[in-house]
Amino acid sequence: MLIKDFMTRDPITVQSSATVDEVQNLLAVSDFHRLPVMEDDSLVGIVNWSRLIGGGPVKHCMIKNPVTAPPDTPLEEAARIMIDHQVGALLVTENEELIGIITLRDLFKVGFLALGARSHGVRVALDVPDMRGMLADVINELALLGAHFISLVNIPSPSGSGELVTIKVQDVTQQQVADALSALSIEIHDIRTV
Repeated sequence: MLIKDFMTRDPITVQSSATVDEVQNLLAVSDFHRLPVMEDDSLVGIVNWSRLIGGGPVKHCMIKNPVTAPPDTPLEEAARIMIDHQVGALLVTENEELIGIITLRDLFKVGFLALGARSHGVRVALDVPDMRGMLADVINELALLGAHFISLVNIPSPSGSGELVTIKVQDVTQQQVADALSALSIEIHDIRTV
């Protein structure tokens, strides 16, 4: 998954000479919270509601030299950049031209989709120990049941050892999943049909 697959293309921009009032009015009638600032065709900044103070041109209250990334940046790298720079949006540039914007809201939506939140099924969260091949065993057991995989997400376990793995499957019951996984000596953190 790359930025270009989830970014807003051709974002609305303002010129650095636009007044604070003009930008406030534009934001008030839109569904976005920040705007890239341009000087002619060159990206020079970004401005959001909290920076729109005083009067005069927006160039006096914009964040100069905004954080950017190319469109082929992996989403996890985009998230890391945004966290490291403490920004809520990443401007996407290609050959020094602004082509898009990706925000924390966009990344949240990707997480929502990655967890299969729009699909009905059995959701099971497992504490998988640091044992090579253990996740493959889990997948194999569910595949042998005839489960249709909707999502599989793993993160380091909050306990500090192993992985917290969340899997959503269809075409099987919650009891079938619990029974199949009980033979693997893996702790089921949570299981439910959603």
